[in-house]
Amino acid sequence: MHTLPHRTLRSHRSHRAALAASGALLLLLGASACGADEVAERAAESAVERAIEDAASSEGVDVDIDSEDGSVSIESSDGTFTSGMGNLPQGFPEDIPVADGEILQGASSDGNGTTGWFVTVTVDQPGDQALAEAGAALEDAGYSVGDNSAGMEGLSYQQYVGSEWEIILGAADNGEGGTLLSYTVTPPTS
Repeated sequence: MHTLPHRTLRSHRSHRAALAASGALLLLLGASACGADEVAERAAESAVERAIEDAASSEGVDVDIDSEDGSVSIESSDGTFTSGMGNLPQGFPEDIPVADGEILQGASSDGNGTTGWFVTVTVDQPGDQALAEAGAALEDAGYSVGDNSAGMEGLSYQQYVGSEWEIILGAADNGEGGTLLSYTVTPPTS
């Protein structure tokens, strides 16, 4: 009797799990396209969530997806990642002012002893004005303008550096006269 090496068996199991997740996703997309009612849609979403979570679990990764609130949590031996809708991510530094507006997404990542955060906020001001106001608030909080910046029509970013955190503040036109501001927060690189 010929047996496959352990690595090959694991690869086949991973492949089957990925196919199952893909099939469930296609089922969800197909049901949505055909105008399925809410009950069928929720059942398909739940099946997709379980398939993804089970496939990741077989690889030693803990994934939790909640379609109700849009949150995702991933844990592995390399670290963690969490993302949610409508709120600052847990542990976001309190000394970093965030522009007044609607928080669309907040995410955090922790791995190899380094923690970082990402936040997207939509504001009503045009890009240059929103970037200037958010940058002024960071400067008022003790952050200095860094060396890294770039800009083109409808998209720009500026680096801000403090003693504990480095921030890349980005601005992109949202297509409706307002701006999407993004805050990428990491420990200083120097």
